[in-house]
Amino acid sequence: MQLLSYLIIFASFIGSIHSESFPPNLFTYNQGTFQAFYFFKDVRIDSVKVDDDDWVGTFNCIKWNVDSTACSKIGPCVGSRKWDISKCGSGVCDLPAMGTGGESSEVTQGYLDSGEYPVFLIYDNSHGVYYKTIPEGDVKKQKDICRNGYPYCYGWENFGFYFIQTLSGREIYMDCGGKLGGSAIIDECGACGGAGPQYLCEINRESYCTEYEFQQKCIEPETETE
Repeated sequence: MQLLSYLIIFASFIGSIHSESFPPNLFTYNQGTFQAFYFFKDVRIDSVKVDDDDWVGTFNCIKWNVDSTACSKIGPCVGSRKWDISKCGSGVCDLPAMGTGGESSEVTQGYLDSGEYPVFLIYDNSHGVYYKTIPEGDVKKQKDICRNGYPYCYGWENFGFYFIQTLSGREIYMDCGGKLGGSAIIDECGACGGAGPQYLCEINRESYCTEYEFQQKCIEPETETE
């Protein structure tokens, strides 16, 4: 089992090196020697499966609510992955979660300690928005099954492997403008908080993002001459 653990850690490290793109700003972290992995079969935003250029990140929580069911202040990112299931075994990606201690203790301060609950965020790349999440379903940990729900089945342990059915994002954590709990998203024209295409062509009923594009494409069709 320990050999399998080392193989997965090595594969995760190599995958991060050869990633097709850099992670979003909140999802950068330091590689550590103490690690666990969370496997989500299904990742969704508002019941829609995430795109292959979206990301999922693991975070430590530095302040929980009174009954420890929701994180009120998120700490450092301790792992992340671009959620391209075509590059994951059987379409199920492994999400790393670094812990404190070991040879990397100097660069993993504030990461997860044994028994602490991780927090997960989804980054919607097309809209530039981070979502809070709710893990759903039973948790399989090695040969054991936990049905106590989040976060009680998710306590971090070094070399832990957690298999979860669904990770759902429904509420914006940080919008495209960097506001916590905000609502601004990147529109079709690539503008944060924008109103989308504003130049309506009466000829073809298409709307364009720029006046230049409008001038180039909003033209009368050529008529045939006898």
